[in-house]
Amino acid sequence: MKQIILMCFLMYAVNTEAQLLKKIKEKAQQAVEPKKANEPQPAANNNDEGSSKTKVKWVPVPGCEKVFTLAAGETFFYDETKVTASNGKLSYAFIISNKKYEYFLIEDGTRSGPFKEPPVSQLRAMVQKPENETGDNNDDGRIELGGNKKDPVAMQYSKTISNKLYIVFNGKNYGPYDFVAKMVVSPDKKKFWAAVVSGGAVAYMGMGKTFLVNEAAVKQTAGDDASFPAKLMVSNTFSAAALTILDNSGQKSITVSSTGKKQEGNVNEVYTGNKSSTTVADNGDIISIPSQSPTQLMVNGTEAASFKVPVTSLSRLFILPDYKKSVFYQSGKLYRGDGSEESLTGVVFPKFVKLGNEYAVYYYKIAEQDNGDKDVYLCKKIL
Repeated sequence: MKQIILMCFLMYAVNTEAQLLKKIKEKAQQAVEPKKANEPQPAANNNDEGSSKTKVKWVPVPGCEKVFTLAAGETFFYDETKVTASNGKLSYAFIISNKKYEYFLIEDGTRSGPFKEPPVSQLRAMVQKPENETGDNNDDGRIELGGNKKDPVAMQYSKTISNKLYIVFNGKNYGPYDFVAKMVVSPDKKKFWAAVVSGGAVAYMGMGKTFLVNEAAVKQTAGDDASFPAKLMVSNTFSAAALTILDNSGQKSITVSSTGKKQEGNVNEVYTGNKSSTTVADNGDIISIPSQSPTQLMVNGTEAASFKVPVTSLSRLFILPDYKKSVFYQSGKLYRGDGSEESLTGVVFPKFVKLGNEYAVYYYKIAEQDNGDKDVYLCKKIL
């Protein structure tokens, strides 16, 4: 009997000890696990994009061409890049900087420098688009009312002959006019567009009958006897221009292109501070984004396309012949004029370019090497 009692006691003791050990183990596990949760994940799992050592590197794909290699410590300088097409050839340029605060200009693979200051003016001078003679291609085309501020290009090419005012350009006289409000000359100095005033009681002050003229005998009437020229715009290829005037009532603006297209608007649209709310296409169509409805693309006063997001700048709007296929780039997406959208993430400095009959968006991508060098690729997506 005593043996049976002793055996039961030993079994109870063993079970009690086992349960006690289990509880101790569970408590110990609970105490340890929170600490483990805060510890770094094992290296085998550390393959997310947040890890600079193991993140997935971009691999060049068709449509991308290596154009340059950034050495260790070199990087792009802000958004100072260009991609243009001229005479059937694509050209590119950008500025890079290093840790020594030196700057270099890269043009079609050729490096120049170092410069103490970023060579921004040199880069912008390479952009093949109409600019005035002062080299200021940030000019928004606006004209000072009343002729109080003389346009430097108009002054350079204007000359009084026998008490009459002419534009003298490449040895030829154009006019006479009473006032030359603004003039834009092509980069090759072979063409010009000008806003002139001829006739009217105060034409010499810039108010009267307003005309859009050029060296090829275009003379487009833009306003009546009491109108002010307000803005002169030239298309990318210099083949067309448009002139905005303020009519004598002062309650509306009228834009007339060199091909005779017209569009009426509010006076405030001319002086909203938005430099790119209106432009002119190469075919003479007047393109605008109304401030009160910035998702609309207006062509000669009629809606031609509509975007899902507001178009905040025409500099990021690529206008195609089929206006509904026009593209606006913003925050990693391409928005089309038909209301659709497409992702274009991970790109650097997208630029819209027309090369021949092909419309495309060009952009840079970086392929990092193991030694720290970064290969720069110029890629394109055909639109």
